[in-house]
Amino acid sequence: MSLDDLAPTSPLRVVGDDPRPTEREGGVALWLGAGAPLRSIRWLDGACATAAKFGGAIAIAAGDPTWLDLAADRATRAQIACVGIPTDLKLDYLGWAQVVAAAARQLGSKTILVDEASRPERFPEVAAIAELLDAAQLTHVVALAPDGPIIHASRMAGSDLQTVRIRGSAVIGLRVAGPAIEEYPTPTPSSAMKRLDLPALGLDPVVLGHRALPPRTSPPARKTVEKVADYLASHLRAKDS
Repeated sequence: MSLDDLAPTSPLRVVGDDPRPTEREGGVALWLGAGAPLRSIRWLDGACATAAKFGGAIAIAAGDPTWLDLAADRATRAQIACVGIPTDLKLDYLGWAQVVAAAARQLGSKTILVDEASRPERFPEVAAIAELLDAAQLTHVVALAPDGPIIHASRMAGSDLQTVRIRGSAVIGLRVAGPAIEEYPTPTPSSAMKRLDLPALGLDPVVLGHRALPPRTSPPARKTVEKVADYLASHLRAKDS
C-alpha cells in the first residue's frame, strides 16, 4: 500500500483548528522542494493549504522553470506567495538544506514547513534544515493548528497519534493531503513569483556543486568476445566435471 492510498479525502484538522490565517512571529516559509511531486499532487496541495493557515506564509521552490511554474500555480491557488530559485543543480539533501536555510534567513522565516510527503528525499531534509537553523524539528505531522505564538501539531508515531505544542523556531515535516482531484490544468509561467538566484542568497553555485548527486550511470555493455569467452569457460568447466 502506497502513501497515496492512505491519503484522506480531505485534510485532517486538529480540534479547535481555526481556518483564518494566523500571524506568527518571525514568519512562516513552506519548502516545496526542488522537483515536482513523485506522488499525487494532493500532498503538494495539502502542504500549501496548511501553510495558508499562517498569515503571510511564503512558499519556496527551487529547480527548473517547469517545476517552478507548477509550484507557483499550486501556491497561488492556496492564496500564499511563492519564491522561486532557478537552478539546474541536482543536490543531495544537505545541499538543498543549505539553500532553504539561506532563503529562510533572507525572508526572516523562523518556522519552516516542509512538504515531506511528495518526494522521499524531503524527509532527511527536515533534520538538515533544522540543524543549520538551530531549530527544533518535527516529522510525520498530519495536522497543524496555529494559536498565536504556539503551534499545535498532530503527528504519527508508528500507529499512535501524538499531539505536540511547538514554541519558537521549528522545522516541521508535513504529511497532509489536499482534496482529491481528477486532473489539474497545465500551469502557465507566473509573473507574480519572486525569483532569487543563489548568489543573492549568499551561496556560491560552484561550492554548492560539491553537494551534487553523482550522475546515474548504467553498467557498461559487455563486448561480444567477452560473452563468448564466458560461455566457453562455463562449457569447459561443465565438461571437465
